[in-house]
Amino acid sequence: MDFACCCCNHEHNTPAGSYLLSTVSDEPVFEGAFEIPSPLVSCTNCSHVMVYPIPFEDKIRQYYRGADFWQNYGMTHEFAEQSWLQNLTYNASLWEYFNQASIQLHLILNHIDLLEDARILDLGSGYAPFLYHCRQKGFKNLYALEPMEEICRYLESQGIATYPMLLETFITRDDLPQFDLIVISSTLQYLIRPDVILHGLRRLLSEKGVMYIEIPHQLHLNPYSRGLFLHFFNEKSIAQLLTKCRYQTIMIQLNRLNLMETRLERALYFVHGKTFFKEQRTVRSIIESPLVKYLHRFCWRPLKRLMFLKINVFLPSENIFALVKR
Repeated sequence: MDFACCCCNHEHNTPAGSYLLSTVSDEPVFEGAFEIPSPLVSCTNCSHVMVYPIPFEDKIRQYYRGADFWQNYGMTHEFAEQSWLQNLTYNASLWEYFNQASIQLHLILNHIDLLEDARILDLGSGYAPFLYHCRQKGFKNLYALEPMEEICRYLESQGIATYPMLLETFITRDDLPQFDLIVISSTLQYLIRPDVILHGLRRLLSEKGVMYIEIPHQLHLNPYSRGLFLHFFNEKSIAQLLTKCRYQTIMIQLNRLNLMETRLERALYFVHGKTFFKEQRTVRSIIESPLVKYLHRFCWRPLKRLMFLKINVFLPSENIFALVKR
């Protein structure tokens, strides 16, 4: 198959090393394996890095529909019996998503005005921490797309309208309303064709609607990064992608760590890598560790607030975020 960069359509690339695609799951996905080394290439025009060729596309899509994906983050059947807030802050990883969602909403509202009856759609929502914060702000028309039907049923019980499907299916539907705010956070890097998805979403924005996009910055450079990350964006490549998909850019910004934060993050990743990947634990086991819970809640969170640190332990710390319109 001939190469064409998903961000700029450029046809030339150079080798950029390899990446260990990993589900960190209780069930093997890649032909009986939990992980598979995959080659990376870098576009010679926009420097976008991606896994190429992408292996086992159907297996990857199937994984996101299953319970294993969210169980890796500590989610269990007990969540059906708990409050929404309990589920959103149940462990260290989920708390970081919850905290990040609050920051995202604050940033968005600093740039745009939204009426209380604005239609707000969270794509790849999980338990939808972003929509929880929207509800707390008084917004009423909240929608979530999440492939896992069990999570969608739970969100429906909280008054959230849901679309239990993959984005690839969602963009083909002709019975959808237009939205005033679409949020796609920490999702593009997992998609096989992010350009196709973004192009398909454009028609779903209302005339004055905006889309908020957040993605990790060059996550392949993190020596302990693992997951089903297929794309590794930089500021130039995401700008090229948005232009290609005919969006008007309101703002693109990189949330970069300072020197002290960078060194601290490297130390944390070193410890995380030594204690986690070397012992072949699952993500769920380390998150569920009582010691990890205690240290994260009573040591790390106060330190982070006190020193105004942007570092996350279980989420990428350097992210690119963008606001765009039709």
